[in-house]
Amino acid sequence: MSIQTVKKIAATLALSAMILPMASVAETYKSAGFGFAGKEVVDLVDVSSLKVEGESAVLYCKADINTQGQATSASCFDKQGNTELESQANSALAKLAFTPAEVDGTAVPVRMVFRISFAKTADDVSASLIPNLGSMQARYGRDYVAPQERLDVSDWYQKYNESSWVNGAEFLDEGPLSRVAATVSEDGKPSMVRTLDTERAFKRDANVVKAALKRSRFIPGFVDGKPVPMGYLAVVNYSNSDEMVGSR
Repeated sequence: MSIQTVKKIAATLALSAMILPMASVAETYKSAGFGFAGKEVVDLVDVSSLKVEGESAVLYCKADINTQGQATSASCFDKQGNTELESQANSALAKLAFTPAEVDGTAVPVRMVFRISFAKTADDVSASLIPNLGSMQARYGRDYVAPQERLDVSDWYQKYNESSWVNGAEFLDEGPLSRVAATVSEDGKPSMVRTLDTERAFKRDANVVKAALKRSRFIPGFVDGKPVPMGYLAVVNYSNSDEMVGSR
């Protein structure tokens, strides 16, 4: 073997030593969570609307959780139309502490979606905290943790709002919806971004949501403490009739 060949091999090995450690590095993730119990939510809201034993209510909620665990822009939606319970839950969430999300041990702000399920028993009203909206419950079980968008990297709704003619409201509400789905990988990257449903009047608006969502990054979804590829749903609602007319 010639000296030149030996030098080439040595140079290749040295380069590999520099490249391989970088390629093998993977970020570690921790989802934002509840730093409080369901009873603390019950103590802050008026649950008198649950009048009979066995009656229940489920709030579908989202909140931006900052690096101190504070919930900002909290919004809850009740399919049964109990707007007073929605409003009280929004106020309660602003007073309660979450556990912040982390990437490699450093806290990061995220957008978290979750449910609060109220149930009336013979003696009391209880609340369960569920870290997802339930759309994938049949596949992953009740307590899987849904993907959470990293607001330190991107914010699909903010980018959508900068480009949209309609300025639909984020998250669930009464009225028409645009729903855009993506699959979030174990490393937090969205793929297979597609429009699930939207009215014809809002087709262009859904395309803006789709373009914004492609640029997002996430804390991945978790099942039994392990990150797994999981669906994510970006929702915009058009409950304001003036915005609906303006979009046509």
